Amino acid sequence: MALATAALVGWSCEKNALTLPDEPVTSGARVKLVHAAPEAPGVDLFVNGTKLSAFTPANASTTSPGTPVPISFNNTFPGTGANYAVVPVGQTALRVSAPATTTATSATVIYEQTTQLEDNKYYSLLLTGAGLKPEVLLVNDDFSNAIDPNKFYVRFVNLIPNDVKYDLVLSTGTVVIPGAAYKSVSPFVGVDVSNNVSLVLRATGTTANIGTTYTFTSTANGRVLTLFARGLPGKTGAQAPALNGYLNR
Repeated sequence: MALATAALVGWSCEKNALTLPDEPVTSGARVKLVHAAPEAPGVDLFVNGTKLSAFTPANASTTSPGTPVPISFNNTFPGTGANYAVVPVGQTALRVSAPATTTATSATVIYEQTTQLEDNKYYSLLLTGAGLKPEVLLVNDDFSNAIDPNKFYVRFVNLIPNDVKYDLVLSTGTVVIPGAAYKSVSPFVGVDVSNNVSLVLRATGTTANIGTTYTFTSTANGRVLTLFARGLPGKTGAQAPALNGYLNR
């Protein structure tokens, strides 16, 4: 009986053992959604027909799952950190849509495209423009040349819809990336930075800072990030032109 009991206990432990995966993700394309269209509604991201984006539902409780929250203006999915969503490679159907609301009985498709996504490549899906239906840019985040561990690397994307060109400038006055036209995407540029150094947005040919600065509170050596100008000229508050950003690595 003792042997039978021991065998039963051993089988039970093995049957209920939980093995946690510890292998890193080594395949798939990486996608990050950036909502920089001030007048557009919140959106959901679908990949091959399946909803991928999701924030914590509003008003969730023990008795209710809450209401799904779309990605709204000035938000990034999966987040402003270096994480990306992993999606299938090859011909991939991407769709951005505004979900149904109390005044809209069905979702409104804003962007839909089937495109070739490559294994272990990184992409930013950028929403920009004025009005309820934004323009969309799909950008390859190629930071393969960001190899100097003693620098941080930054690129600049102008998402302010007008004819003005903008500069990305260090607070010391050094212009890092000059004359960016609307929807232009610069390459990643290596920059020396120290604690509490800031980057500012300026219209090309001017010295006045636009919006708030983007400040590094610690040394950022080895980091790779995208800074983008967003907002609408003439607007105030959250929709006013300003500088924002997210990490690529």
